[in-house]
Amino acid sequence: TDDSGNDTTEYFALLSGFTDLCQELIDNGQPYMVVVLAHELFRFLYPMEPYADVTHTKPVEFVTKHIRALIELGAGVRETVAPYKCSASPLSPGVSGSSLPRATSDLYSLFWKEFDQETLVNESAALLKNRLPAGVIEECIAGRSVLDLGCGSGRYCIAMASVGAGRVVGVDYQARSFHGASEWCKQQGLPVSFVASSVHELALGDNQFDFVFCNGVLHHTDSIERGLKQLVRVLRPSGRAFVYLYAAGGIFWQTRKALRAVMSQIPIEYTQGVLRMIGMPSSRFIFCDTWYVPVETHTTTERLEKILGDVGAVFSKLVGNSPYDLDRALADGISGAREMWGDGEHRYLLSK
Repeated sequence: TDDSGNDTTEYFALLSGFTDLCQELIDNGQPYMVVVLAHELFRFLYPMEPYADVTHTKPVEFVTKHIRALIELGAGVRETVAPYKCSASPLSPGVSGSSLPRATSDLYSLFWKEFDQETLVNESAALLKNRLPAGVIEECIAGRSVLDLGCGSGRYCIAMASVGAGRVVGVDYQARSFHGASEWCKQQGLPVSFVASSVHELALGDNQFDFVFCNGVLHHTDSIERGLKQLVRVLRPSGRAFVYLYAAGGIFWQTRKALRAVMSQIPIEYTQGVLRMIGMPSSRFIFCDTWYVPVETHTTTERLEKILGDVGAVFSKLVGNSPYDLDRALADGISGAREMWGDGEHRYLLSK
C-alpha cells in the first residue's frame, strides 16, 4: 500500500466505472451529461485549473476524490432525470471517407475558425515567447529563415514574423487551415508565405531553414519518425529546431485515452454546443482536440529519444515555463507528479 496518497489503483478502478457510466448515459439518451462529466474530469487533470482556482499539491488524491464525486453525480442524473431520446451520427466532420491528414486538418480548421484577431496575433506572440528558451528568438529566429512545420491556423507564423524573422514559411495539409492568416499577412505586408503540403512529403529543398518550429503536430500523424526525418532534412547544418510532442504514462495520458473512446460516440457539433452552453471559453478547444482528433500518439521519453537519434538529430530536453505544463510539474517535484503525469510532455531543442 502506498501511504503517500499517490497509489493510482483506486483511481483507475474508478475510471473504468466512470467510462461504463458514460456509456450507459449515452445509451440512455443523455449524452449532454457525458460531455459535462468528461469536461469536469479532464479540466482538473492539469497541474492547475485557473477557472476554479485550483493548483495541485496532491494531484492523485485530488483526482481520485473528484472522479468519485463525478460518478455519484452522473449516477444521480441517470436515476432521476427522464431523458428525451436523441440520436445522431457519431462521426466528427471530415473523418468518414477522408485520408488521415485531411481528416485531421478538417477538424482543426473547425476549431481555428473560432480564433479572433487577439488570439491569432497578440496572444500567439506571447505564447511563442513563453514556449521558447531565452535567447532562441534573438539567435535563431530574428533575421532568419524559418519554417513552421504543421502550421495549422498560421498563428505562430505571424508570431515569428512579429518578433523579427526574415522569412517565414508555414506548411499545413490544406489551405483552408491557414487562409485567414495568409490574408492577414498579405494585408500587413509580413514576410510570410504558406504551402499546402503533407509534413511527411515536403516539397522543399534540403538545408533551407535556420529554424524549424514544430509544435504539437507529429503526434497527430501516422508516423512521428517520418515527420522528424523531413524536419532534419530541411534544417540547415547550423540551424536549430523546436519540437513539442505528447508524452505517455500516468493518470493524465491514460484518462485521455479512455475519454477519447467515450467521446467518439457523440457528434462534435453536439459537444461544442454543450460546452458553449456551460460557458467554456472558445480558446479552450483543447477538449475537443483531445476527444476528436483521428490520431493521438503517446510516446515515452525513451522511445522518442531513440527516434531522434535514429533520424540524426542532436537534442536537448527543455522544460515548460507555464504552470499548466506537465513537465514543469515534474521538474518542480510535486508529490505524485510521476504517477499523475507520467513522462509529462516532450519539448526538445534540436540540431543536426
